[in-house]
Amino acid sequence: MSNTSQTVNITIPKELLKQVDALAKRDYTSRSDVIRQALLQRIRRPITDEWGDEGNWETLADFREINPEGVPAEEVLEVLKKMTKASKNGR
Repeated sequence: MSNTSQTVNITIPKELLKQVDALAKRDYTSRSDVIRQALLQRIRRPITDEWGDEGNWETLADFREINPEGVPAEEVLEVLKKMTKASKNGR
């Protein structure tokens, strides 16, 4: 272990630890290496949202202004229709 490494304690489910151990055995490496590599992959991966993009979205309509508790679909569709119409008219 290098001088820049630090030992930490983590708690993970037993079933996950079995999978880590199986992967380490398969790859002829250690638990630490498996966990370290998994962490590095996760850290280096771009943050994406549930649609698979990086979440660079612009808010066009904030429906919370209409009702923070939720908005009926009909109202959402009406706002979207108005926005589409305005967009077509060059606004």
